[in-house]
Amino acid sequence: MSTNQFSSSSHGLSALPGLFNLRARAWAAWKRHRNEVVLESLSYDTLKDIGFPSADDEVHEAHKTEQ
Repeated sequence: MSTNQFSSSSHGLSALPGLFNLRARAWAAWKRHRNEVVLESLSYDTLKDIGFPSADDEVHEAHKTEQ
């Protein structure tokens, strides 16, 4: 019976990496969400100062490539 106990406990341990991976992915998703909330709360001038691209920049670059 002791071999059966070892096989069931080792099977339970094989799920641990998956749980840690799930926890890490959930943490990363939460951090991305918080960063997006913070960026959305910044003013346009502040975003421009830190080098965040604006929609106007993308439109001007598209016109340059067409010409």
